[in-house]
Amino acid sequence: MSKKVNIFTNSKKVSTVLIILAVFLCYTGMYAIRKSFLAGQYNNLSLGFGLNAKIILVISQVLGYMVSKFVGIKVISEMKKEKRAIWLVCFITFSLLMLGLFAIVPPKLKVVALFFNGLPLGMVFGIVFSYIEGRKNTELLAAALSATFIFSTGLVKTIGLLLMRDYNVNEYDMPFFTGLLFFPFFLISVLILHYSKGPSESDIKERSERQPMYKNERKNFIKENWVGYFGLVAIYVVLTIVRDFRDNFIVEFWADQGYSGTPKIITLTEIPVAIAVLVIAAAGTLIRKNKKAYNVGMGLTVFGSVMVLISTVLFNKHMISPIYWMIASGIGVYLPYILFHCLIFERLVALLSFKGNVGFLFYIADAFGYLGSVVVLVLKEITGFNQSWSEFFISLNILSAIVIGMLALFSMWYFNRRFVQKKHKAEVILCS
Repeated sequence: MSKKVNIFTNSKKVSTVLIILAVFLCYTGMYAIRKSFLAGQYNNLSLGFGLNAKIILVISQVLGYMVSKFVGIKVISEMKKEKRAIWLVCFITFSLLMLGLFAIVPPKLKVVALFFNGLPLGMVFGIVFSYIEGRKNTELLAAALSATFIFSTGLVKTIGLLLMRDYNVNEYDMPFFTGLLFFPFFLISVLILHYSKGPSESDIKERSERQPMYKNERKNFIKENWVGYFGLVAIYVVLTIVRDFRDNFIVEFWADQGYSGTPKIITLTEIPVAIAVLVIAAAGTLIRKNKKAYNVGMGLTVFGSVMVLISTVLFNKHMISPIYWMIASGIGVYLPYILFHCLIFERLVALLSFKGNVGFLFYIADAFGYLGSVVVLVLKEITGFNQSWSEFFISLNILSAIVIGMLALFSMWYFNRRFVQKKHKAEVILCS
């Protein structure tokens, strides 16, 4: 088997094109198992206490996902490369089986099934990203991975809606069958990643070597950089909350706008968002200087917040249609969100030259991001907040845009000061 794979990969393990395809398919397979249930509305599902069934299902899955993000702070930062492929397959297989249980268990146990469905999935991103970080073309590879955040989430929900509409699959069976459709492509992608070639010597020289990061290294990084780093984490938390609400309740938003009978609109409105964001993110590869790349990433984060604010105000005043608002605000949210994955954390690791990996930075940010998402969901449910989804999105976008813009300017100032201090300290040591 190994010999055949080496022939398939042209004896150089795996080309860049194959890695791009593999990371896209791998994370799309995860999304099919995590996000497909969102295509259902579950209006007939009664959980008692007057609770909105879909919101409770979302909270349950996100809680599981959040727990795995906190666990991943240790697991992903310490994971050794030879263990990655087997963990990927085990995590996804377990979560797919939980969707099978979701289809057949009684109503209240469906909540439990979705918690366990989300429990291992939070660590998938860190494992996949570990295959591509620390390279001169990481931004390009990460852009392919990040494409799933925009395009694939719409794709799997569209597939789910079509299964229900055209093939009479009920909304409880639909998530399992959607995940099953993508599962073979996931397995192929893991095989390709397993045989992919790691960063070259020139990659390591330019981006620093990525190593497992243990307790002492993690503590030292936080001790030295906590002010600026938690400014970045706060931005990421707000982005995660906005992006998660958009993702989880996009079906309800379009129903609110009178588009409930057109499932393809979810994918069609995300395509221009994906193209615009991914072209910009992939272009980060062209910026060789790490400090400049970091500043460009933070500048675009400020630009994204302004775009969200302006487009939301225009939509609120009925000056643009919901389609144009979803596209414009989507670019404004996803651009900085994906730049954190493709460029900002990647270049920060290279600039600070600490012993470790991007996984640690991501998993603290992701863990608190999903914690924030759960808190907002719970507050919305228990306070009886009864705005329409459109009104809720408007309020959320305006507030988040202001907060993100202010935090981005602060974090840019802080780390630029740190870079100057670090360079000065190095020059003093060299002179002495």
